[in-house]
Amino acid sequence: MKKSAFLFLLTYSLCFAQNDKEYNWLAPSPGIQLDMEAEDDIKGLGRIFMPVMTNPDFEPVYTVSKADSVIEVQKMGHSVWVRPGSYKITFGSGTIDQLMHKEIQIRAEETRIIEPDWSGLTVRIIDETRDWLNEPYELFRIPEIEAYGIGYGADEQLGENLQTWILRPGLYKIVKLGENVNTYVNFATVRLLPGDLTQYTIVMDSETKQFLGAGVLEFGTTNRKIKNWTINSTLYGSFTLNHANDLTSKEQKTSMAFVAQLDYNIRYSTPKHYFLSRGVAEEGWNMQKDQNTFRSFLDNIRIKNVYIYYFLPGIGAYGRLFAETNLFDTKYYYDDSEDVYFYDEDGRLDHVRRYIRHVTLSPAFSPLELKEGIGLNLRLIKSLRTNFNIRVGMGFRQNINRDLFNQDEMDDTKLYRKPSAYLKGPEASFIGNSRIFRNIMITSELDLLLPSNTNEEIVYDWENNINLRLSKNISIDYTLRIKKDKTVISYIQYENILLFRYSYLIF
Repeated sequence: MKKSAFLFLLTYSLCFAQNDKEYNWLAPSPGIQLDMEAEDDIKGLGRIFMPVMTNPDFEPVYTVSKADSVIEVQKMGHSVWVRPGSYKITFGSGTIDQLMHKEIQIRAEETRIIEPDWSGLTVRIIDETRDWLNEPYELFRIPEIEAYGIGYGADEQLGENLQTWILRPGLYKIVKLGENVNTYVNFATVRLLPGDLTQYTIVMDSETKQFLGAGVLEFGTTNRKIKNWTINSTLYGSFTLNHANDLTSKEQKTSMAFVAQLDYNIRYSTPKHYFLSRGVAEEGWNMQKDQNTFRSFLDNIRIKNVYIYYFLPGIGAYGRLFAETNLFDTKYYYDDSEDVYFYDEDGRLDHVRRYIRHVTLSPAFSPLELKEGIGLNLRLIKSLRTNFNIRVGMGFRQNINRDLFNQDEMDDTKLYRKPSAYLKGPEASFIGNSRIFRNIMITSELDLLLPSNTNEEIVYDWENNINLRLSKNISIDYTLRIKKDKTVISYIQYENILLFRYSYLIF
């Protein structure tokens, strides 16, 4: 009894002491991490806990061994249960010879939080406009000239994560990949302190990839609650001008097209909570040879919000809200003046408009499509290069069609009013993204709903995007959207958008 009480007081004192200490990590203090793991003790076994400084998925794992036999390989921030005895913990970044070791003695029912005397390092690479770059670099320990490997920056706007180096305290040199370790250009040095996480930033010239500056920036060392948030907004634009004759006329004609896209991303991420809000407004206008004004050909606003609470690693409950609509009236133009026939929702003739050149198929903010869903989120892959999630649950959709008309497939002068629709049923989503090489990003999101309150067929949205970044502000962007929803229109909708984009970071 006295022995158990002593072990309890010892464990409590260690946890309290470490909770009381201030850490500059992205993760909570070790004692809080242990509480968040919410794992019950196992009778007769001891517990080893190696705290994580950032995110367990992007720090190297640690190994617990006994007499040269591996007991368990575990992520940082997760416990290992062992029988009483002597153990060796092996952890850190680098080769086998560069890993760090700790010898510990574990008693029965003892919880041992390993005191962090190692150092953490993340290297963020940005250009002069604060755009994130996923450029490579090499890390050396000096003065020993000991190579620890190659690291990469990350495009955090696309959800990529920085790797965390776990290293012995000391002085390190960061060198542009391809440069000699003894170079006097394109390098930076950083001294790592025991128990500290150093969030280092390198500024590169976006064109030449030369180092412009390096150090610990203020935005990388602010309060941890602020650092969990990522907020940015970007404006994209493209303009096309064509002036040429064609096969039917020697007279030269001019056509112009302009496309603008504004998006924002607000992200909050901790080991337990994940929130993402993303909004995209796409607008495009063109003027053809027979027009005297610009006409809208691309008009779309989408807002996506999702919240996930992870009650187990990679498994969580989600709630989401999605809205899509248009900002301007949608008009259809006839070649000549026509009589246009308007029918009500039951197919009966309502009224006729005579000798008109264009008609409004839908007013601004119609149709308005709303989606809500709740269920289970499974994070199958989360790495520096690839992410993949599956969501299954219950979904709800409201297609609010205010003054929305569909044209007859055989006669474009016959317009039928489309009623609003309300659907609910089981839903599933498949979301993934992957980076290929250094400048190609592929994302895909498939949304499925099986309506249970109507006789409608399965409803789906599938959006795919390939982004090829050519320079800091210029990229080629291809988007393919496939949509099937008979409550909106009877056929499958396809949308292809290919943009040569210039981007400007607002904040």
